[in-house]
Amino acid sequence: MQIPCHFRSQFEIAWRDQNQVASNAVRRRINTRHKSGPDTERSSTELELVQRDTADVPRVLPQDHEGYALAFFFSSYLLPSTLSHHHRGFLGCVYPVWTQASPLSPLRPAVNAVAQALLEAWSFRNPNAHQSLARSHYVQAIVAVRRQLQNAEDIDDEVLLAMLLLDMYDGIRSFLGGRPHLESPHVRGSAAAMESRRKFPVSSKTSQGTLLGVRSRIVGDALKKGEPVSTDVLKWPTSTQNTPKTPGIQLEAINVEVANLHVSASKLKAKCPGMAISASQLLAIANGLDERLVAWTATIPDEWAPITLWGPDTIPRSVREAGLYQDHCTIHKSIWVADNFNWHCFSRMKVNLVTLACLEHVNSPAADIARVKAHTTIQDLADTVCASVPYHLGDRVEARRIDDKSVQYPQIKGKATPDEHYVTAAAYGGTFLMKRLVELLQFGPFLRAGQQRWILGQMGRIKKIYLAESI
Repeated sequence: MQIPCHFRSQFEIAWRDQNQVASNAVRRRINTRHKSGPDTERSSTELELVQRDTADVPRVLPQDHEGYALAFFFSSYLLPSTLSHHHRGFLGCVYPVWTQASPLSPLRPAVNAVAQALLEAWSFRNPNAHQSLARSHYVQAIVAVRRQLQNAEDIDDEVLLAMLLLDMYDGIRSFLGGRPHLESPHVRGSAAAMESRRKFPVSSKTSQGTLLGVRSRIVGDALKKGEPVSTDVLKWPTSTQNTPKTPGIQLEAINVEVANLHVSASKLKAKCPGMAISASQLLAIANGLDERLVAWTATIPDEWAPITLWGPDTIPRSVREAGLYQDHCTIHKSIWVADNFNWHCFSRMKVNLVTLACLEHVNSPAADIARVKAHTTIQDLADTVCASVPYHLGDRVEARRIDDKSVQYPQIKGKATPDEHYVTAAAYGGTFLMKRLVELLQFGPFLRAGQQRWILGQMGRIKKIYLAESI
């Protein structure tokens, strides 16, 4: 099914008169959050989708809820016109593969599941509800993936992308249900499928991006959960031609080593017998990785460098009142660049945590100085993540439209907030930021006084913005 390219903001099509509708829906959602029973709201398929008067968009769209959900997903989350500007993981590969996929491809129902779940979320309906229209697409996608794995000799891009989208669907439901998204059978399945995929040459940019998307998800999961990563994942790109050396991919390669270092350090802390490496050796590895992570910041393009803002001329009062840690904040080239920097901070914090663990087993005159340095570094990096909150959330403190341009964001004096940021910050900002704030809580004993409470407050704010259940 092709989506007309002239539907630039599909959310506007449905929600011309959504103010009262949204208010009523939010009130119903809050009042019935802890109740069970049949949903008395009208089905989403019963809503008439009305378009404002324009020259190129029909006044009334057909009653095709599936088509509308796809259009909303592609226009609000994939933004094809800007995908080439930054490395955005596997999502940058979805649209070109989807347009060529057959009706029986597992990618079709997988995309439908994610699109429907996101539309329901932004329509103030809960994708976790048993009435959700996304669930049937999710089940169809799982069946199609299994069928493809059983019958196909090669694991192609469509299968891998379907697996990643199924994981994304699980993540959406976990986020809105207030549950951590930790265990993912789809990520494990995609990792296993890669062993088969590696037997075949990867030449196209789309296949390359899909492969790197799988790797990114595996590395991110391992780093978050403290699990080892097979060094084989670093060899995957070697089967491709002209693998891009973007800052995100370079950081990811370092993080494979960070994840494995953290696993070794946990064994040291548990005093596992037969350790093949000493605390001094681990400390040297940690110092080397921290140096490489610091050097990574010198390899990024100039336009990726974060900009620090101070004062009322650049940080609106409403943003300060909504959530500003200390007296400054940072802005970035894009929401993806901001997340890369926060991921970088988390990686360095993990490395310095290993440094502190190793220093407990090392007798050296310089140990006290190294301990203070590592502790200070963790605090400074936590401050950096907190400084990115206004860029992700602006002054939002409650549920609003995905394309609401009345939201205030910090910005350089005299410059306007880019149109793209209004949508991408709303679409991705909350989920990206929630992951990083949860990660910060792991460092509770090392945070500044009152910082943990502030972080918890911002997590609660995100839940209100996205109508997520309490954890």
